[in-house]
Amino acid sequence: RLVEAYNLEIDEAMLTGESVSVQKTAETLQGDLVVAERTNLVYGGTIITRGRGRAIVYATGLDTEMGQIASLIQETEKVDSPLTKQTADLGKKLGFLALGVAAATVIIGLMVAVDLQEIFLFALASAVSSIPEGLPAVMSITLALGVNRMAKRNAIIRRLPAVDTLGAASVICSDKTGTLTTNQMTVQEIYAGKKTLTVTGQGYEPEGKFLNQNQDFDPCEDPDTRLALKIGMLCNNARLFQHKDGKESWNIRGDPTEAALVVAAAKAGFHKETLEKENHRIDEIPFSSKTKYMATFHQNEDESVWLYVKGAPEKILECSKFIQIDGEIQELTDDLRKSIRAKNRDMADRALRVLGTAYKKINKENIEEIKENCDYDREVELVFSGLAGMMDPPRPEVTEAVQRCKNAGIRVIMATGDHYRTGKAIALQIGLLENEDEWVYTGTEVDRMDDDELDEVMKNASAFARVSPEHKHRIVQSLQRLGHVVAMTGDGVNDAPALRAAEIGVAMGITGTDVTKETAEMVLTDD
Repeated sequence: RLVEAYNLEIDEAMLTGESVSVQKTAETLQGDLVVAERTNLVYGGTIITRGRGRAIVYATGLDTEMGQIASLIQETEKVDSPLTKQTADLGKKLGFLALGVAAATVIIGLMVAVDLQEIFLFALASAVSSIPEGLPAVMSITLALGVNRMAKRNAIIRRLPAVDTLGAASVICSDKTGTLTTNQMTVQEIYAGKKTLTVTGQGYEPEGKFLNQNQDFDPCEDPDTRLALKIGMLCNNARLFQHKDGKESWNIRGDPTEAALVVAAAKAGFHKETLEKENHRIDEIPFSSKTKYMATFHQNEDESVWLYVKGAPEKILECSKFIQIDGEIQELTDDLRKSIRAKNRDMADRALRVLGTAYKKINKENIEEIKENCDYDREVELVFSGLAGMMDPPRPEVTEAVQRCKNAGIRVIMATGDHYRTGKAIALQIGLLENEDEWVYTGTEVDRMDDDELDEVMKNASAFARVSPEHKHRIVQSLQRLGHVVAMTGDGVNDAPALRAAEIGVAMGITGTDVTKETAEMVLTDD
């Protein structure tokens, strides 16, 4: 429990499924809150991405969030696969059939006055011959062939019967972050100089296009977009790097939100190291929850000094007196402010996380004065340069996969610990929800339902948001009570209890945690 917090942000994706770091505070909170909303608590196993704090330990071992998940996994008995149930049923039927045949043999033998010893030997032989002792071997060989085929499709089967269970699944429950999405924040849209650009590409790989009204657009040829990308990359502490692990892959160091801006600029051909050499950083004002911005001071080769700022759009707008449009600096009129605020709302309504950028040319001797007056006001007279909207996007293959499942008569249900609005936006994008009016249930609503009420809801529900590991566990059990064979997919520790409860658990091989891989019957090596 935090007693001090200074700009403290923590990545809790493994527990909650949230793709962005959570801002922490030492303030007292009221009410019974889900894990993702307890902003005055920090959890063992999560990762600090920014700031510092001091906290008092109030729970250890099985009383921690991790411990409670471990207890839930241990308490959950693994459900028999359909094949195991069918085999057991067949065994019972064959057993009764063998006993019946043996009894009939004895009766007929006695009726025709055959020797008693011969009758019993013949009855025993007929009973034994009724048992198909070759069946287990045939089943094992058939399933092993299936395992081999699945391995060629990048799916490792950890238990033989899972091959059959996968084919019998009638519902797929899926986590969102890292499973339906990449768990890599990506800039989707840039607004600069009255132009709205769409940015393509997935994750941290610096490959993608800039589109203006669905037409290819070169951001380097446009001074407004070029400047917005430059500020986003320079007023930034994240790094993009490439490492080789069998295949070349890209990763980041630092805050995922800042990394998204670096990747967007890299897609336009900017290299952080080159830009920093040309625009040497000489000072900075770190981001804080009070000011809601970060600022850096850069000196160019011609000795000129520039102030670059990024942060909450409202705050950046409040500090700006001018705007750059078509490379020209103009006064930021009330109409322009109104249009920028409308664009910000539009992006936010589509579950994008929005940052604003601005700049100003200053005198080097004024740096200390600006730093002392950190809480900017209109007197700073920044030049507004643009907005960047980002989110953790769906994997490119997900929409088609969801549609194929629907065509095959398999229901797909999303259960995420992320925000209601984010969960709904992703569900609409991938086709889980047909329209805006469809309801997304929250963990709080699930808590209010008893098992019968939840079973009724599960007959039609397609998406759940702000759910905990216990909620996912209940959702799977409810579907099983309704007679479904459930496949559960996930990557985080919070998915492990539901993976254990489902007939078949499917873990992500790249982004998945060790707990999910150990719990699952199937591991996707390529996610």
